[in-house]
Amino acid sequence: MTGDPYTADDLYAPNQQVVRQDGSGPAEEGTGGDAGPVETTESDPLDAMTKAQLLDEAAARGVDVDESMTKAEIREAIGG
Repeated sequence: MTGDPYTADDLYAPNQQVVRQDGSGPAEEGTGGDAGPVETTESDPLDAMTKAQLLDEAAARGVDVDESMTKAEIREAIGG
């Protein structure tokens, strides 16, 4: 084999081609992109409840639910 098969970029950033499709270097981190607005308002207090809290709320309201149901199913049964 003659010559070095590796370039300087391969030695300093060997995974750059795989990780960074845009060709930016490892030191060019960027801003992380725009995730868009974060919704912090909770329109329904049921959304913030744990499954255990939802089960308690359903029992208090006389709604027939059981522990095998998902949170979404329990919220739906409660009417939320």
